[in-house]
Amino acid sequence: MNRKFVWMLSAFVAFGLLTTLTLTDKASAAPAVKLIVLNPRGEITPPPVAPPSGRIADLTGKKLAIYWNGKSGGDNFWNNIETLVKEKLPNTVVLRYDGPFDLGDAKAAQIAKEADAFFYGIGD
Repeated sequence: MNRKFVWMLSAFVAFGLLTTLTLTDKASAAPAVKLIVLNPRGEITPPPVAPPSGRIADLTGKKLAIYWNGKSGGDNFWNNIETLVKEKLPNTVVLRYDGPFDLGDAKAAQIAKEADAFFYGIGD
């Protein structure tokens, strides 16, 4: 091999090693980076938990409320439920309510005052 080529190759390898050592030393002297991951939806406070209402032992003679949001086809379903309830429980009264998806606190309080049990049906 040519001496000049060997010398140039050695110089190139040495330069590469020195550069690598220098870059490594600079990188290790840098302060540690700390990343904090945030939830893009923000803090969400869960609603208070309430236990479910107790079951009604017997529906005979009770008032059953049906709430429907008016989506097409739902009336067929609830009409059939009402028919079945009247066949199985002839002394039971079925009350019908309709309105938007969210019935709101006022409507919910009214239905709770007027009925013993509640069916809530929405479309889609």
